[in-house]
Amino acid sequence: MISREATSTVIFKGSSSPSPAVVRIGLILVSTDEVGGDAFCAIMPKDDVSVFITRGSCEDSWEGFSLSRSFKEVADTLPPTERFEVLAFSCTSATVELGVEGLLSELRMARPGLKYTSPGIAVVEALKHLSAKRVALLTPYPVDVHQSFIKFLGENRFDVTANGTFDMRTDAEIGELQKESIFGAAKTLVDASSPDALFISCTATPVVPHIDQLEEELGITVVTSSQAMAWDALRLVGYNRPIMRFGRLLAKSR
Repeated sequence: MISREATSTVIFKGSSSPSPAVVRIGLILVSTDEVGGDAFCAIMPKDDVSVFITRGSCEDSWEGFSLSRSFKEVADTLPPTERFEVLAFSCTSATVELGVEGLLSELRMARPGLKYTSPGIAVVEALKHLSAKRVALLTPYPVDVHQSFIKFLGENRFDVTANGTFDMRTDAEIGELQKESIFGAAKTLVDASSPDALFISCTATPVVPHIDQLEEELGITVVTSSQAMAWDALRLVGYNRPIMRFGRLLAKSR
């Protein structure tokens, strides 16, 4: 039987300890991407890195990028600014459409005082770090969007030696691409052009778990959207420990 008498609230003194993480990252995903968040987090050393994730609603359309809320409104759903050091926006095609400076301006206004990255920003930095000048390009995008990536790489002084796309229309389709299809397309592009590196675009492309194997089969470095963004986020805060299983880029010192 429960007593009807008033009871006193017991206040306990709890022990606590700070998080052991040495790096904290705020990650904005687009709502349609079913792959990128898990891929990004899988790369991060769990004892050293905390990732805070939010999503911005975005139509699954290639008619022009837009979030249903502003970058600031989406970023406001993350923990307070003092709780993390880097803000990453996980959409490669949006970087290309908005332009690097356009996206950086949005992120700075959303959360001032942090460091910022995105797949498009990170890929350029990663390819430069690798001294890769001749790049094969594989994307899942519709042809017109794919063509904008050739221009983007050219503007950043990379020579696109061969390029191909799966010409898909939704992130859901992209996320269901089979490993064999990705490997086959990659091999065709690399065999045809002998590039320094292969760039596989789109955070929704399910390739991150297979980067090591693909590099072994191709004999060259493979850079992907989520992998490059992870590399850049860690680089920005001076985290230089090698990370294995996700390609040569992360296995090297940053």
